Amino acid sequence: MTDIGRPLATNNASGKAVVRGTPLERTMRAKIEAATRPEVLEVLNESRMHNVPPKAETHFRVVVVSSRFEGATRLRRHRMVHGALADELAGPVHALAIDALTPAEWQARDEQRSLSPDCRGGSRFDSPGG
Repeated sequence: MTDIGRPLATNNASGKAVVRGTPLERTMRAKIEAATRPEVLEVLNESRMHNVPPKAETHFRVVVVSSRFEGATRLRRHRMVHGALADELAGPVHALAIDALTPAEWQARDEQRSLSPDCRGGSRFDSPGG
């Protein structure tokens, strides 16, 4: 399994906003790995892109590339990820964006993840000096 390792985003706040290696991120990664056996997995804590307290772990994006998604609808793929993260979605995780792709779809996308939009509610990066 590989991490993507490309620039995280091109949106205003996104470049500064992703935090890696947080405790919740590691837990989510382990659960998604067990459920999907991915070829590629990236779990991004995008909480800092939003108007939340420092060190929040509330907003995440996951990119999961797995052959287990072959023949599954988008809804079924998302349900697989949601099922793996049921505890987190019932508790600390407020928002979860999912790219759930087969290896062929990932290649057709030139191995590029979707970008999260800037938060409409603002973030601390919207103010001068943020």
